[in-house]
Amino acid sequence: MTYRRALVLLTLVSLAALVGVQRGSAKNLGCATSQTAPAVHMENGSILYAELSKTIDAKKAKVGDPVTAVLVADVLSHGKIVARHDSKLVGHVTEVQLHTKETSESRLGIVFDKVITKDGEVPFQSLLLAIRPAERAVVDIPNPPSQRSSSAPQPMQTYPAQQGNNNHPPRINSPVDDEMKSRDREMAKNGPTDIDGLSLSSAANGGAQTIISTQRTVKLESGVKIELRVTGQ
Repeated sequence: MTYRRALVLLTLVSLAALVGVQRGSAKNLGCATSQTAPAVHMENGSILYAELSKTIDAKKAKVGDPVTAVLVADVLSHGKIVARHDSKLVGHVTEVQLHTKETSESRLGIVFDKVITKDGEVPFQSLLLAIRPAERAVVDIPNPPSQRSSSAPQPMQTYPAQQGNNNHPPRINSPVDDEMKSRDREMAKNGPTDIDGLSLSSAANGGAQTIISTQRTVKLESGVKIELRVTGQ
């Protein structure tokens, strides 16, 4: 009898320990689930401002070739940042057509469908709204030496690389926010593109916007500014 009681007691202790382990595992799993960060969501209608990372030339590009860009402004959703500036956008070429004697219209279609953040990859659907030329470089040109004192150092003046009307002084040290607001106003005023010879039109297959030119084969230089609208995820 003593042996049987000991065996029953040992069995009951083992079962109790097993139940405790199972409850602890379920509790830990519940905690892990509750602590998991919610998936990043790109809100429909969000506007993405970015610039191309590499040149895209319709002479060399093929349908399906990867296209990359970098965000130049944070993307917000319900007041929270879901993708910070400097995040990488990934897309691909959807259409290519060269400018030839037989085909006067050159076409280049691109679409972006993924952003890479610190939390991982976020897929989305987008529509190309506008393209803008890359920003001009700024160089420092010293003033010519004065006739009165050629040895005295002269102050430096800043001019844009392609100087325009000298009656208006160039802007120096313009804040990033002011530049973005100014660019947004220009986009609204000038339409979808102000790159000479390029325009936007619906794709031949009825899909997203595509870049076209009737003057030359389409080529987008590295640094070209693009504007996208999120249409789904």
